[in-house]
Amino acid sequence: MDLNSDNVNLLNTQTFNFSINLCPKLTSYVQSVSVPGVTLGEAGVETPFVRVPEPGDKLTYSVLGVSFLVDEEMKNWLEIFDWMTSLGFPDNFRQYGNIPSARRMNPDQVRSDMALIIYSNQSLPILKVTFKDAFPIAVGDIPLTSTDTSNEAAIATADFMYSTYTVESISG
Repeated sequence: MDLNSDNVNLLNTQTFNFSINLCPKLTSYVQSVSVPGVTLGEAGVETPFVRVPEPGDKLTYSVLGVSFLVDEEMKNWLEIFDWMTSLGFPDNFRQYGNIPSARRMNPDQVRSDMALIIYSNQSLPILKVTFKDAFPIAVGDIPLTSTDTSNEAAIATADFMYSTYTVESISG
């Protein structure tokens, strides 16, 4: 990826597309997603006078958080909930990996790659962020109330972990 640029345009944070293979119903409802931070650990080399920091050899990736509108039948929320249930099998061992086969590439799949496409100010795709071997670690509350008359859509959040992610340029 060429990092030299004469482009003075700022990143457009409002045009993106986020997709998860195991949660196809979620894609069109995503409201926000953040490119997670990365931390490189450090090691110290002791000297008689001062501890000298040296770069570490392990990257630590932050949690990937996604917020989304919840559809009327809660199908997008349930995709994540069912995925988590298949990983945590709270009632019995048969629940492990029990993800509908239509969403899986192979019978043993319990993780999924995710893709975030970021668009330019001219609505052209410019970057693709691929999250490898992701799985959900949290799905948020859905607040229900009979006292709110504003008729606002329910928004939920989901958090994912993954093994690594890559960022690649897809612009011409």
